[in-house]
Amino acid sequence: MCIRDRIIIMTIISKYVALKNYIPTGLPKEEDFEIKSKTLELDETNNIHVLNSWISVDPYMRARMTERKNYKPPFLLGEEMEGYAIGSVQKSKDSQFKEGDVVFSNFGMRDNFICKSSDLKKIKNSNLPLQTYLGPLGMTGQTAYIGLFNHGKIQRGQSILVSSAGGSVGSTVCQIAKNLGCKVYASTGSDEKVDWLKNELNVDVAFNYKKIDNLVLHLKEICPEGFDLYFDNVGGDFLESAIFRMKNFGRIIICGRISQMNSTSAPAGLKNMAHVLVKRLTIKGFLIFDHENDNEPFETDMRNWISEGKIKFKETIYENIENAPKAFIDLLNGKNLGKMLVKI
Repeated sequence: MCIRDRIIIMTIISKYVALKNYIPTGLPKEEDFEIKSKTLELDETNNIHVLNSWISVDPYMRARMTERKNYKPPFLLGEEMEGYAIGSVQKSKDSQFKEGDVVFSNFGMRDNFICKSSDLKKIKNSNLPLQTYLGPLGMTGQTAYIGLFNHGKIQRGQSILVSSAGGSVGSTVCQIAKNLGCKVYASTGSDEKVDWLKNELNVDVAFNYKKIDNLVLHLKEICPEGFDLYFDNVGGDFLESAIFRMKNFGRIIICGRISQMNSTSAPAGLKNMAHVLVKRLTIKGFLIFDHENDNEPFETDMRNWISEGKIKFKETIYENIENAPKAFIDLLNGKNLGKMLVKI
């Protein structure tokens, strides 16, 4: 603590993850990141100190590790990376927040930080684990919900194909669809995830795409009549295969492109666009960042489903900020079951 011009200023040491260099292609490596520390000052403007408890690790962060223009600006080299986080207020000079308040922020990838009140959202008292607000009650759940209802126009009893179904968004999509009486076909990348999807989440069909020689034929075998809706988290060859097996007037929602995000070669274009025309398909991309204030009816429905046991969630947890880069890399390699989190 020091005194400048009679204003008391509290100094705080923050440990954070920084990107050392941009990664235009390929998978990031741990040496692309560094753990740094800096001194922060609690002053009259940035007057709230928050200690993070949980930070979220998400695929969209990969797009911010290149200099290419994207929907969010690149991370600044050597500076704090960003991401969603849940923490608790340690000290506040703002009447809107008091010590002990649990808050949501975009100041992840660090152990603590100072900010102003407009940077925080207070979490209401709840008997749910705090990290739920980074999972089914956070961006994960909202992405699944908005994608299905606002863009996918999902209807009861329809057939839906979901890729990357063992991840946080995909598994939530599967469960919402089942809650609506849909028939759910889930693709994932490991036998462990297949088992979870079939035996705990009760999807109708789950399969390990890595064991499928001809995906188009496999999709025909498991769903001969075709799909009403495809929730796409991967892009690439899987998207092309799904187009072949869509029903007339089917909808394809583009949520992610994880199969192409780390590729070292130029992505190939779709070779079956004629099927889009002949089947009169709708293909629509969306970003959850356009819906950050669309909290209802999402929050009400999700809380009800969780309380009724109709939404279940798994978590893969790494501990300490030093392991955040490994958590992110393992996420991109599909080593997570459900939501990837770092506990501080």
